[in-house]
Amino acid sequence: MKYLKIIILGFMVVAISFSFVQSSSACSCLKPGSPLEELQKYDAVFAGEIINVDEKWSSNRKKVKIKVKDTWKGINITEVNVYTYKDSAGCGVNFELGKEYIVYANLEDGIYTSSLCSRTAELANAQEDLQQLGKGNSPVQSPDADNKNTDRDPTTDNIVFGTLGVVLVLGSSFLYRWKIKN
Repeated sequence: MKYLKIIILGFMVVAISFSFVQSSSACSCLKPGSPLEELQKYDAVFAGEIINVDEKWSSNRKKVKIKVKDTWKGINITEVNVYTYKDSAGCGVNFELGKEYIVYANLEDGIYTSSLCSRTAELANAQEDLQQLGKGNSPVQSPDADNKNTDRDPTTDNIVFGTLGVVLVLGSSFLYRWKIKN
């Protein structure tokens, strides 16, 4: 019986520790579809100038602030934060400060994300997209009016929930041992 309790406790510690693990892999994507196909696939499609790149926002992602000039889908604000992995191995887009891009982004856990697997590109290299999508709309709302972006690193959630899980397991085991002694 004693060994069974040790095995169960060990299993619980191992299971909870998986919440701290981050997966990593090399970037591998299928070729994106046409601009009109990708317009249907993504939550937001817009063009704008990169006004800030925060490489220190997260251990594996960077936060990019974009001044939106034209929008085709999903965004109606003048500035938006988009998150991408820091390097191309994680399919991160190499956004450069001051340059203009067309961005295809998805809304994931309350934040817009973009990757190399999308049609996101420098605006100067996106003539096919601009031709097929046509003229975009100008955003009309200020950034605070309808910004669904949260400034929360999803990795932080893993750490918080993992720590709570470890505390719960340790607290339960100490309570169990205390109950047996008394």
